[in-house]
Amino acid sequence: MAANRPLPEKGTIWQELEHELAELRSRDAPWGKGIFHDYWPNGGSALQMVSAEASKQFTHHLWLGRFSQPSLVEMGTQLEAMVMDILDAPEGSGCTFTAGGTETNFLAVLAAREWARERRPGAGTPEILMSRSTHPSFDKAAHYLGMTVNRVPVADNLRADPEAMAAAVTENTVMIVGSAPPYPHGQIDPIESIAQIAREHGLWCHVDGCVGGFLLPFLREIGHEIPASDLNVDGVMSMSADLHKYAYAPHGMSALLLRDAKHVRLHEHDFDNWSMGRFRVPGVMGTRGGAPLAGAWATFRFLGREGFIELARGVERSTKRMRAGIEAIDGLKLLAEPEAGVFTFLSDEFDIEAVAEAMTEAGYSSSVCREPTAMHLLMEPVEDESLVEKYLETLKSAVDKVRSSGRQAAGGKFSYA
Repeated sequence: MAANRPLPEKGTIWQELEHELAELRSRDAPWGKGIFHDYWPNGGSALQMVSAEASKQFTHHLWLGRFSQPSLVEMGTQLEAMVMDILDAPEGSGCTFTAGGTETNFLAVLAAREWARERRPGAGTPEILMSRSTHPSFDKAAHYLGMTVNRVPVADNLRADPEAMAAAVTENTVMIVGSAPPYPHGQIDPIESIAQIAREHGLWCHVDGCVGGFLLPFLREIGHEIPASDLNVDGVMSMSADLHKYAYAPHGMSALLLRDAKHVRLHEHDFDNWSMGRFRVPGVMGTRGGAPLAGAWATFRFLGREGFIELARGVERSTKRMRAGIEAIDGLKLLAEPEAGVFTFLSDEFDIEAVAEAMTEAGYSSSVCREPTAMHLLMEPVEDESLVEKYLETLKSAVDKVRSSGRQAAGGKFSYA
């Protein structure tokens, strides 16, 4: 028997565990600091309290189809209706909740593959067509599902290039993907043009709205001109949207919307060849905890439409202030116009990755886009607007130090995951 046994022989009292957890958390970047990177945007301390309390009440509740508690069934039904309302889902659409955007996009790819198999039996290895900036979850799904991926370079405006995508369609292409927006640059892809390609070639068109799904509708409501990017675009078959991003719900909730609810069968698993009878689940996971559902339900009910609109205004305000501050720092410039929460900037005069390293050292964990090299922020509706000012002050100091020292990035410190 091994001498080193990680499991303690005796249990530990809560007070000690609580102290240990606090010590562990002290090493983390505080989500409330306004670091604009490590955590998806939060909707403020009151909302955090509400969603946490709701989640806590359902920590040990089982969420598994018809065996769920009636409370979870009711919350799920209400939440589905609210999600489809926000995303303006047409009548007859379907909705499936998942644990996150990767699972949601996986189910969309699975549905597209099964749909194509029914329409084109005996075809070759199915292929997904998408731009260089599309999320890697589609490659992951393709790997698991025996498919291939064709990534097409983005256009000069950092959006998907419809002409290049149309030229890349092959006899094996079954799915085409657009993002609203893509995570790297934040520039909304021309979804209507991509959907037109899908119609012309008989492809399944998916919109990855994991980042912007719950932000774009409310930016439209406060006057932003946002191009159409949902299920109402002719040719779009499915759409993903994460509730734990700009819907401000606790982590662990995403939604897949299908233009035709009958297509839910394409991604669900319905099995009954075992000793316990029918096992029917819509996603990859079987049993799930009820806490994320309860937290998301409470988030939507607490905010209401007015709350979501005000949070969109908050993102708008912090984005405007961040833009003005960065443009005032000599040597920095925007990579692209910020459209939907994603904010990127770079420099032609010094090593921007070295600036990102300096910011991380100063307590602002940073993210770096690779093509081209740029600092990458996720704007949030901060309660205390001085947090933006503090970020900008620290950024200016980091820029000054890098410029004066000629510092070059050590490299290897930044990756997506």
